[in-house]
Amino acid sequence: MDSLPTPTRTLKARQWLDAGETSGDHVKRALLSSIDGHRNVIQLESFARAMGLSPDALERLRTEGLIDLAR
Repeated sequence: MDSLPTPTRTLKARQWLDAGETSGDHVKRALLSSIDGHRNVIQLESFARAMGLSPDALERLRTEGLIDLAR
């Protein structure tokens, strides 16, 4: 059984993604789009690093209210 947190998008994140603002941060949009409730934090942190994001990218999304870290 996987005991690592599996982030999910919040309503705020879904609304932000659905708005499709072209002036938005495309890398942030790509990371948020990859959060599907199936990938754990290790997988998502690896994806974020591959995109050149800082190690705290997921934490920033959490503090912005865009993701929840569920176990």
